[in-house]
Amino acid sequence: MNLSNNGVSLMALVRLQPINSLLEDQIVELATQIQEHALLAGSNLFKEGDTDTDLIYLIEGEIEIRPANGEPYNVKSGTTKSRYPLTEHSPRRDTAVAVTPILYVRIDRDLVDTMLTWAESASSENEEVIMNGDDIITIDTGDLKNKMQHSANFRKLPAANIEQLLEKMEPIRMNAGEVVIRQGDEGNYFYVIEQGEALVTRMVDDDEDSEDSVEMAHLGEGSTFGEAALISDSPRNATVSMQTDGVLLRLNKENFLKLMQNPVQNWVTYNEATDKVKQGTAVWVDVRSSSDFNNGHLPGAINIPMNEAHRRSQTLDTDMTYICYCQTGRRSSAAAFILSQYGLKANVLKDGLPSIDGDVEMTAEA
Repeated sequence: MNLSNNGVSLMALVRLQPINSLLEDQIVELATQIQEHALLAGSNLFKEGDTDTDLIYLIEGEIEIRPANGEPYNVKSGTTKSRYPLTEHSPRRDTAVAVTPILYVRIDRDLVDTMLTWAESASSENEEVIMNGDDIITIDTGDLKNKMQHSANFRKLPAANIEQLLEKMEPIRMNAGEVVIRQGDEGNYFYVIEQGEALVTRMVDDDEDSEDSVEMAHLGEGSTFGEAALISDSPRNATVSMQTDGVLLRLNKENFLKLMQNPVQNWVTYNEATDKVKQGTAVWVDVRSSSDFNNGHLPGAINIPMNEAHRRSQTLDTDMTYICYCQTGRRSSAAAFILSQYGLKANVLKDGLPSIDGDVEMTAEA
């Protein structure tokens, strides 16, 4: 067994679902944040009633899953079953016991789902979008989203607002040496570096008349700045200057604060959604990857991964209601927003699949 203090191996991660749907650099980032854990034979990996929400994967060894209702079954490393989370419900509905010594990993479910949302949003846009003004600036939106997903600011962005983000941003060209924001000024824009590099400096002791300043950080493509003054409604706490010629995307304060709020969406419970499906007026839409869908989905559901939502929306029946679901509600809320842009009626399953009663039978593809 290879247990490293530097994180789990990439080879172990890339075989796991839905981890293998992430972008390559996301998987590398994830690998540095998680560790393999060892457990002796006979020990409980998790118990019925546990309230944590982590995704738990078996890396080496064998475990027995003991459902609260149903027959026990075993999962061995290297098998198809071991590629999927051992449990996705909280509180846990099963108990898992190590049959042999095992290695396993725990991964933050919300982190994975946030990464998936950004990855699928980036991959859904393969064309460069030309943004017009006095100047014509070409932005590769897919590549930019890939860069932006590393920012803590954008990971807080409600998933349904990702599609609106770039529509609201204004591109501007900047020259080397030009000051973008100045310490002490009022905050009016949030910035993303599309091209070029910038330097963050701060005046010593906040003395605006002093010529002495301290270098705080160097910023590259995909970096963001300017949000602190917008959120706190206080003056700029540092100066940002361009080190090279470049292109910035800026978002005014009103739009920034609006996009950081959850949009109004039609959230429905499982029972409410089921009633609509039974009446024949609604269809389940599973927005997870095709492999996750094939492993198990709600009866009658159609599979529209988020990165296919724009294309598939154009073929759907405008008389139907589409109830989107995923594991947490994050990706499904983003997909529902896309469907609504095409004049479709879209609902979102509140709290995702873990909210569904354990008696609901999932359908797997042969």
